[in-house]
Amino acid sequence: MRPPKETKDEKFRRLAEARVNKILHLFRLLGNLSWTANYSYTRDQVKQIFTTLQLELVKTKVRFLQDQEKVKKVFSLGEPYEVDDPAVKEDNPAFMIPLPDGTYLRAVGFPGFDYPCINIYWDNGINEPTEPLCFAEFNPEKDGNQKVCIGVYRAEEEDTVYYGPYFTVERNTDEQH
Repeated sequence: MRPPKETKDEKFRRLAEARVNKILHLFRLLGNLSWTANYSYTRDQVKQIFTTLQLELVKTKVRFLQDQEKVKKVFSLGEPYEVDDPAVKEDNPAFMIPLPDGTYLRAVGFPGFDYPCINIYWDNGINEPTEPLCFAEFNPEKDGNQKVCIGVYRAEEEDTVYYGPYFTVERNTDEQH
């Protein structure tokens, strides 16, 4: 008598558990590389490793939620370091906020420009690379308290929509609210 055929759910559970345990094991092995008695590394190398892992984890999660197929890439510690996403650079501080649907909002700072700003991106697994949604920028061409501006980008429009300066009237320095 033949054993009953494995269901899709059973197969998923078996493979998911095995693969997650394998990944956890590999993360622990990667962590062993932090032992400075045995290894030498730079902050840039550490940043390359964890930026790559974080981006791949987000892409993988989005694939589950969006059922999107992506091209697999091989990681290597190459010189110079380049990431596919132009908004991810060593000098640009960034952080990601997971959303309930499995996508992410990513805030990226651009401190070294004539108009230093923070862009917000929606990493939804569809747009490659993602387009910025909105921004807050310092505009040195504006007067006084109107130098900080907030705006949004619209997919259907070429021009940026500005909400205007953050401070629309000059604050009274005697009032501390």
